[in-house]
Parts: sequence; structure tokens; C-alpha cells
Amino acid sequence: MQTLSRYVTSCLTEMNLPHWLDGGTLLGAVRENGGLLAWEDDIDIAVYLDDTTTWRSFVAGFAERGTKDGYTVEVFKKRGYLSISFNSPGRWPFHWERNRMRGEIRLDLVVYRLSQSYGEWVLERRLKKGTMPLTESGVYGVPRDMVLPVSKINFLGGEMGCPNQPQAYLRVLYGDYDKPDYTYVATASATTRQRVDNESSLPVR
Repeated sequence: MQTLSRYVTSCLTEMNLPHWLDGGTLLGAVRENGGLLAWEDDIDIAVYLDDTTTWRSFVAGFAERGTKDGYTVEVFKKRGYLSISFNSPGRWPFHWERNRMRGEIRLDLVVYRLSQSYGEWVLERRLKKGTMPLTESGVYGVPRDMVLPVSKINFLGGEMGCPNQPQAYLRVLYGDYDKPDYTYVATASATTRQRVDNESSLPVR
């Protein structure tokens, strides 16, 4: 995870794009003094695209470099994020969960855009995260000034970008973030999906 996170952040830095640790990754950096949460199975990073950078140009540039450097880059346009991993995801009937269920290391890179919501500037994303509220345009967002300009936080032995008000940001995402209750996958579902995955009749995806 350290190698993957440093690779992605170095690419974003070279592209001159503001970025920060997001979700459970930021939670781990804050609560675990720069470490990972015990149940963490991926890395969450957010990137801000201003009006001069289109989704298409960002995806094309990042995917081209990632592929050239030996990474797999999957694009989820409707959800507004990229998934970067070391290996091509194996076959799995539940596309959005296949990395997690198969134990593959990945990084989710979520795009934020600047917008106005009820008279205030916010950074918006398409995919809901935690308890992040709906904005006036029907997506999800946080106050701009809570994030930009980004600050720095220790993470896995190095410095990474983070919201300039990380505690306030985490409260927007998780409420009382000191005592979150996470259950990513129910045991019964995991057992069923593992059995399905092992059936040789499934086509390779």
C-alpha cells in the first residue's frame, strides 16, 4: 500500500493537481498516528480538478502513465473515480467488489469538483462517502475551505496531502470518528461469493 500510494501521489504532484488522503485512509493517518486501520484493505485518495482540467484529459493522462509503468487502471466514469492496482483484477461476478473480495491491493482515486451549494462553495464528488451530505446539485460534498489549500500529514513513514481541517473533515464523513463501527462484508455473503468464484464454469473477465 505504501508503494501504491506514493506512486499515485507522485503522479498527481507532477500533474500539479491538489490531492489528499480520503475516507478510511485519512482516518487511519489521524487515529493511528500515520498508520493504517486494522481492517483497511485499500487506499483512498481524492483529487481536485478545476475548470481547466476535463475528466477525459485527466483519465487519459493518468491511465496512459499508469499502464506504461505496469499498473492496472480501471475507470468508473459514472461514479467519478479510478481504481489503480498492481495486477489485473481476476474474474468476479460482482465487479465493484472483486478487488476487495479477492484480497487484491488497490487504490481508489476519487475526483472532486468545485461548485456552489446553497450559497456556499463546496467540493463535490459523485460517489457517497460515509455520512457526507447531499449538495444542492444532488451529489455529495464538503466545504471547500475545509480542504483547500491542502495540508500535510504523516502516512506510512512519509508526508501526504490531507484536508487543512482533517478532524472537521472526518466528522463530516463519519460523525464521531473516534468510535466508528465498520462491517465491510458479511460472513455469509463472503462465503457465498467465494463459492461462486471457485466455480470453473464462470467466464474470465
